[in-house]
Order: sequence, then C-alpha cells, then structure tokens
Amino acid sequence: MKTKDSLIKIKNRLKLFNKQYYNASPTITDSEYDNLKREYDKLLSKNPKLKKIDDLGIGTTPSSKFEKFKHHEPMLSLSNSFNLSDSEDFFNKASNFLKKQISNYKFNVDCKIDGVSLSLIYIDNKLFKAITRGDGIVGEDITKNVLNIKGIPKVLKNCKSKLIEIRGEVFFIRKDFEKLNKQFGKKNQFSNPRNAASGSLRQINSKVIEDRPLRFIPHGYGKFSYKEEFLNFEDFLSFCKNNEFDDTGYARKYNSLKSIYDYILEIEKKRSSIDFDIDGMVIKISDLNIQRMLGSTNKFPRWAIAAKFSSEEALTKVEKIELQIGRTGAITPVARLKPINIGGVIVSNATLHNFDEVIRKDIRINDFVWVKRAGDVIPYISKVDLEKRKRTNKKFEVPNKCLCGSKIIKIESEAVQRCSARKNECKYQTLENFKHFVSKKAMNIDGLGEKLIEKFISLKLISNRIDIYRLEDHKDKIISLEGFGERSFFNLIDSINKSKVTSLSRYLYSLGLRYMGENNSELISLYFKNKSRFKNFIQSKKLREQIENIDGLGEKAINSFINYFSDKSNLEEAFAILDIIEIEKIEDNKISLNKSILFTGTLENMSRDRAKELAKKKGYKIASNVSKNLDILVFGKKSGSKLKKAKELKINILNEKDFLNLIN
Repeated sequence: MKTKDSLIKIKNRLKLFNKQYYNASPTITDSEYDNLKREYDKLLSKNPKLKKIDDLGIGTTPSSKFEKFKHHEPMLSLSNSFNLSDSEDFFNKASNFLKKQISNYKFNVDCKIDGVSLSLIYIDNKLFKAITRGDGIVGEDITKNVLNIKGIPKVLKNCKSKLIEIRGEVFFIRKDFEKLNKQFGKKNQFSNPRNAASGSLRQINSKVIEDRPLRFIPHGYGKFSYKEEFLNFEDFLSFCKNNEFDDTGYARKYNSLKSIYDYILEIEKKRSSIDFDIDGMVIKISDLNIQRMLGSTNKFPRWAIAAKFSSEEALTKVEKIELQIGRTGAITPVARLKPINIGGVIVSNATLHNFDEVIRKDIRINDFVWVKRAGDVIPYISKVDLEKRKRTNKKFEVPNKCLCGSKIIKIESEAVQRCSARKNECKYQTLENFKHFVSKKAMNIDGLGEKLIEKFISLKLISNRIDIYRLEDHKDKIISLEGFGERSFFNLIDSINKSKVTSLSRYLYSLGLRYMGENNSELISLYFKNKSRFKNFIQSKKLREQIENIDGLGEKAINSFINYFSDKSNLEEAFAILDIIEIEKIEDNKISLNKSILFTGTLENMSRDRAKELAKKKGYKIASNVSKNLDILVFGKKSGSKLKKAKELKINILNEKDFLNLIN
C-alpha cells in the first residue's frame, strides 16, 4: 500500500509538472523532473502489478482556447538515457524483441533541440494543419501561428505522399531570444528560450508572434501515405533538405553505440557554441522497416532514445570579470558569462569567490570554462578548458582599489579582500546595505528593489535606513517619477508599514553586521526576548558579559556585535528603527533551545526557508553542515552526501512528516 501511495503521489506531481512545462511555466528544473521521472519508472519496474494504475501519459490535456485535432499517428515522447549503459540496455531490449543482434543496426544521431514539439500536416503538398503535441493523441490546432516561422515551407516541392506529417521543434536561436527579451521589462521577461517559444507559439492572437523570429527544424515523421517516400532516416533528412526544411547540421550515422557516445561527448563539450539550446542527442535506429517491426509502447518508440547531457554542468565563455562589493565591504570577483542553459535555467554569471581562487584556477577573460550549478547552489566555475585558450588571453590582475576608489585591504585571517572605506563612504556598500535591509529574510519590504533604491538615493530621499520609514512624506515627488503613480506609491507604503511588525531576529539580521547571519541573530533574540530588554543591555557596561553568556555565539560574532553598537551613528540609527517597529513577543515555551537542526534535499510541502523559520520559532539553531555536534537532520528528495554522513555519525534523522510532528 505504501509503494502504491508513493507511486500515485509522484504520478500526480509529474502530471502537474507536465502541465506547467507545456504551458511555459515550469516550477522545477529539467534535471529535477528527470530525477523524479526516473524514480517513478523505477517504482513501476520493481512493482509490475502497479502498471495498471500508470496513466501518466504524455504531455498534458490540450487547452480549450484552441480547436483540438487528433494526430494521425500518436505523437509520442522519448525514453531517456543518461549514459552509454542505459542506451545499450534500451537497444538490447529492442534486439531481444526482434531476436536480432544489436551489431546489425545502423544508427542515426542528432541534436535534441530544447524547444516545443510541433506536427505539420501536408495534404496534396500544401500545409494543412500545424498541431501541438497535446496529450500525444490530441493536440491543439495553431496553424495561424506558424505561417511566418522560418523553416516551415507552405508547399512541398518534392513529395509523393498525398498526406504526410513532418514533426520537429519550434525554437529561438540564442541571439534572437536575447533581442526578444530586451523588449520586455524584467518582470515580464522569459526565463529561457524554450519558455519563450512555448509562450509565443500558443498565443491566441496570431498577430503577437508575426514579428517573433521563431524557427523550425524537423526531427521525425508521423503518418505518410507513400510508403517508399523514404526507407531510412538518412533518406528522411534528404527529403527534408529537398523540401527546403532547415537542419541542425549535426546529424551523423554510426554502426556502434560506443562511437555514438564519443560523438555525443564531443557535442556536449561545444554545446555552448551551438546557436540554439540542446539538452542531449537523439539516437535512432535508421532503418524504417526495423522501426515498424519494433513499434512503440503507449509512451515512446522502441527504436529511439534521448541521450541526455549532464544538466548541471556546461561549457561557456568568460566575457568579463567584474567586482561585486558586498554590504560589509567584501569584494567578490564575478565572471560575466556568455549565457548558457544549465538544468533549464539561463546562467550568465558565476561567482569566483575571491581573488586567490581566480589565481589558483587561472581564470582569464575570453577563456572557455566549465560552469556547475548543483541543486540550489550559486553557479560557479569548476575548471578552465585549457585546450580552447588563446595566447592573447591575459592573466587576471588583482586590483588594488575598490570601485569607489578606496584602497582594497586584506585581513590576515580571511581569504576575502575588502574595501577600506566605511559603508557610508562607499556607495556600493551603501546600496548593498539597503538591499539587505529590505530583503525577504530581513525586513521583507516587497516592491523596494535595487533600481528604486538607487533612484531614491540619487534624489536624496534616503541616505540611511530610517529614511525608508519616512518615504510617505515624499508622496508628490515619488508619484511624479516615471513608471510610478498613486497606486504604486500606496502599495509601497503599505509594504513598508507591514514590515513594522517583525521579530527581533529579523531586525537584527537586517542591520547587516558581519558574522551576524540568521542563526546568530536568532540566538541573540532568544536571549534578549523583547525590545526594551535589548535596548537596556545595548547601552549597559555589561554588554560583553551578557553577550558572552549566549551559548553558541562565537568570538568573531561577539566582537562584531559590540563594535557595531559602540559606534554612535550605528546606535542612533538602530534605535530609531527600533522605536518605529513593533517586535513580536518571544514565548518562553521553546521546545529545543540551543539544539541544532539541518535541512537537506527538496521538501515536498514547504520550502527549506519556511522549514527553517518553523524550526527557529521552536528554538532550534540552524546548522550549516553535518558534524558530530548536529542534533537533527531533516531530509527530503535528493539528499545526497549530507544524509549519508549523518547516518555514519548516527545523528537523529527525520523525514519531513516526522519534522512536522516534532514541531507541532
């Protein structure tokens, strides 16, 4: 029963994600989807009796916004492989099905374009219908929307079939996608070319997409009435060329899967230099007679498979190396990259951590580098592809001045280098302090973003954080700004007023002290409990003595806290804010004061941030890594090494349900 429930739960999630993907609004990455699908397939494989409830299907139900049209032949998906062994297993099953040796097959391999599937139906050589995949059986008639797409001929000049279905992908090349996105404000921009193609293709008003530079490349066929139109996949590619369809330019024919995977590795290395996004290669048995004999399951053909690339690593070019100044003056070099799709997310920046790291990895402008994005970690450069390096690529020179012109200093015990100016002397630190103060985990002032903060600073409406709570006095000036109005103004003021009711830990975190992250802010707030007690001790001569009594607070955090409030201007600003806001009362019924808890993996019913917040309200300290001092590890999907290490250290391990039972 438990296995059946798990299967149904995963199936329902996959159906939801299929619908989101089809409607260009995915909430998970391609790699997360692939992992969930693998888990689903594994459960089915181990429990054959459950196949009777497997109604996952393909795609999703067509939208009622368009006329429906039944495909002449089902428009199936492809089974995925993630290595050579997976593909060998897949085609060995095909061999067993036909009682034929795999060595007798001829294969064709080509790019798997990350676009939107489309079936073109030609009758008497004229374009009759353009149909989306839909649920694989019935799709949406979007013929009016494809008439201006490059690579879709309205008439076939060399075709003997009275009826023929040509299937392929609609997509944007990268430079066209970038141009399109520049037409929209940041909030309305597409997250990647695939979503842009899907969102464009399924517009109700066909005029919207007339000027959008979509393209089409065929990758297969459905029904065709003249059986000898083409006898193998190479013939099909020639047929397409003769009828003025475009091609990828990367299709190859091989006799062995080993040779194919050598080619796939070659393409994966240069995928960033290809004009369009690809997330793998498609391997097909070339002979159409063998394809017909193998047939299909209800989900995918037995003669073709998608060889997926590693979704969390990609090769791209470093276009610039710039400096990023943090709120505490920390200077981080950042690589500006030629945009690349990694796991369904467009990555254009990667942190270089510190100058020592840049020198150690010898990262240079115009280098080709491998970029990783594992889970929710910020993209970073794992290594340089030295074979692609040009002699003209000069070594990175560590600067000696901050962007504000102040000297860069290095503290002996730290890897990071810092701007020597005080935060109010360096405009970059000032901006970052404002951004941190209004951020979601701090005072949570929605609508006050970076550009608006910069605007308010330039107009001298804000020079310190307390000024944010005085913006209501500048109504006339603010509503006269371009893009602003009374409604926007009142929404902003409403958000500012809502932020006035908060917790002591959020307030402390918002001040942006060094070494004063969420955990340390929580520890201090649990100790002082309320606003008046906190204010009294801050001005007390016994402040250090009190702070040192807080279990778990390190020496660096203690010194940072005392030094900050020893500064008169800091103290005045902090107290002025404290006088305006209302601090929620901290109850004394904390169940686990000073116990540590760590979350790993993907939780199903809440975000990790929400889980941390619930844990902190019950008095738990949030740990950052697994050690013998950790009390509890809460794990979700794809937990990896942290879960393994926790088991080795015999730490108390809970799943999400156990955690909710614990805190409730």
